[in-house]
Amino acid sequence: MPYTEFEQSLNEAFFSATPGFVEIKEKDALLQCEGLDQAYIKEMFKSGVRMDAGREEAESVCYFPIVQEMKVVSVLLLRPKQGEKERFARDIQYLKLLSELACQWVAEKLERETWQKMFGEIHLETRKLIQSITEPFCLVDQDGLIQEMNEHMASLFRKRRTTLMGEKIMQYITKEKWESIKSRNEKDEMVVQVPGNQGEAYFATIQPVKSKQGIVSYMILLKSKKTEKPEQAGRRLYHFEDILGVSEILKQTIQSAKRVSKSDVTIMLRGESGTGKEMFAQAIHHESERKDQPFVALNCAAIPENLLESELFGYEKGAFTGAEKEKPGRFELANHGTLFLDEIGDMSLYLQAKILRVLQEKTLERIGSNKSRKIDVRIITATHRNLEELIRKGEFREDLYYRISVIPIYIPPLRARKEDLSVLIEHFTRKYSKDLNKHPKSLAAETLDRLMQYDWPGNIRELQNVVRHFVELEIGDTVTLESLPSSLQTGSKSLPPSVKKSARTNHYQTRLDKRQVLELLERNGRSTEGKKKTAADLGISLATLYRYLKKMQG
Repeated sequence: MPYTEFEQSLNEAFFSATPGFVEIKEKDALLQCEGLDQAYIKEMFKSGVRMDAGREEAESVCYFPIVQEMKVVSVLLLRPKQGEKERFARDIQYLKLLSELACQWVAEKLERETWQKMFGEIHLETRKLIQSITEPFCLVDQDGLIQEMNEHMASLFRKRRTTLMGEKIMQYITKEKWESIKSRNEKDEMVVQVPGNQGEAYFATIQPVKSKQGIVSYMILLKSKKTEKPEQAGRRLYHFEDILGVSEILKQTIQSAKRVSKSDVTIMLRGESGTGKEMFAQAIHHESERKDQPFVALNCAAIPENLLESELFGYEKGAFTGAEKEKPGRFELANHGTLFLDEIGDMSLYLQAKILRVLQEKTLERIGSNKSRKIDVRIITATHRNLEELIRKGEFREDLYYRISVIPIYIPPLRARKEDLSVLIEHFTRKYSKDLNKHPKSLAAETLDRLMQYDWPGNIRELQNVVRHFVELEIGDTVTLESLPSSLQTGSKSLPPSVKKSARTNHYQTRLDKRQVLELLERNGRSTEGKKKTAADLGISLATLYRYLKKMQG
């Protein structure tokens, strides 16, 4: 039988079938039939098996169940139309076969529509959930196509949400940032800029969505950079403009630091305690390409040795007694940003080896874990100790030294830039007067002279304490000598002899680093005047410099 003729016959044979997406109950089918048909239909809804009810072949009636999820939801009745008995009898087997196929097709169609309805409901609920997120959020597939987003994200991109569906995310963040997002296998954070929003930078939390086959999409949550990150909450990073002073040596030091800020080269800040090494580290970070990423600082001398390792590298839950939950270390917290390791010269050889490995491989393992985690961190270190001497004593690794001191920057002591004193004193006087809710005071001439004559072995930190002292104690409008600490009232140029000797020795060991001396000589020149300036920059006499140069040559 030709297909078109059969199709017409089959259409005429259908008595009852499921129309559209409606689950047909037994009573609905019974309404279509009377007498004997109702008994067969009841039985079929119970058994789910095709049944024949024929008095003779030409008067056969066939009942075909339409099954969905192991349940009869409707029935297809096949019986001849009046005047078509002979034709029906001739084609009965063929019609039965095609009717079974038709029932299967209807069942599959019902199943598809059921799933479509279910997925539609799930998608609707998912959309409601996404819209309830208060920060800009979107879901992006592996090709960068936007699958879903909330109105906050659409508003950020300055377009309607429906218009953005199916567009490439690379139109709104740079291609490099998208490639960086795709490289994430775990939850991570980064900074992105949104061109449609005046190029404002946002912190992006990236969460890959995984299946058994791998990553299928990425959830992206944006948070304005104006909102501080947890690592920097309550803190304001210093800029180079915050480093006060008018001396030439300070200006040159700032320029040197600015020149190397843009690259990712490791920097070692050398200088005495209290000279402002962390302030320089923060300013370098703020001037760098990583300025929108975390700045994390750690004083290696301030934490006991047995805790320093976990503080640096983090640990997994149960790694040791008391480790009730996992904790990321400072390296992870500084990922994509800058890690400042102060007083690195006080670190043990064991931890020096671990840090060297991290710098070489750019991966780390938490305590209690054998899983390597990739990190991308710029390292800035600082020390007041003579690392060259520690290397000779076997107390500091030479290979680590070369890794962390690619660019050494020497921070001059306060006594080498006394022309900065008046600026700093005025600044700290205003600051502490405001903090203590007091009217700013002026300094008597003899008080300022005494402060200018002092050598300040404690550098900026000591100056801050002195200013805080006289702002707190002075009751008049002018700061007199009586308001200064007793060590300054005597007219001494420095601390008492025992402390002075210790500070001077430490200063000499820290200062006379061969590379630093040569750098200053290169800057100032090797003439007598140049050497005088170099000696002044180092805070030593010209004779001491000559002795050191002779020792270097011999």
